[in-house]
Amino acid sequence: MSDNFDLQSLAETERIGREHAAGELDLQPVTDPAEAARLLATMPPPGAPVSVVESVRLPYDVDEAIRKVAAARGVSVSAMIREWIVKGLAEADDAPDPLAELRHLGAAVQRVADRLASREHRDAA
Repeated sequence: MSDNFDLQSLAETERIGREHAAGELDLQPVTDPAEAARLLATMPPPGAPVSVVESVRLPYDVDEAIRKVAAARGVSVSAMIREWIVKGLAEADDAPDPLAELRHLGAAVQRVADRLASREHRDAA
C-alpha cells in the first residue's frame, strides 16, 4: 500500500464523515448480492488487526532522512516508520523500568547504610 493510497483513503473517509455530520449521507442497505459480495471482498477478514492513524510532527531533516532510508529499502515511509516503532517497542519491553531500578538501588543503599550504622553502634558499645 502506497502513501498516496493512504492519503486517498483518508480523504474519502473525511468526506464521508463531513457528509454524515451534515445529514447528507443516505445509507441504504445493499440488496444486490453481487454488490454485497464486492463490498465484503474489500473488508478485512474477521479478527484482523485494526490500524489507526497517528499524526506525528517531525523536523524537516528527520522526515527527509526517513524518506531516503525508505526509498533505499524500497518501502513506503509509513511502512518504514511502522517497522521502527514495532522494533522500538520490542526493545522497550526488554529494557528495565528506570523507576523500578531506582527504587531497587535506593533500597539496596538503605540496607547498606543500616548495616554500617548497626556496626558502628556495636563497635561503640
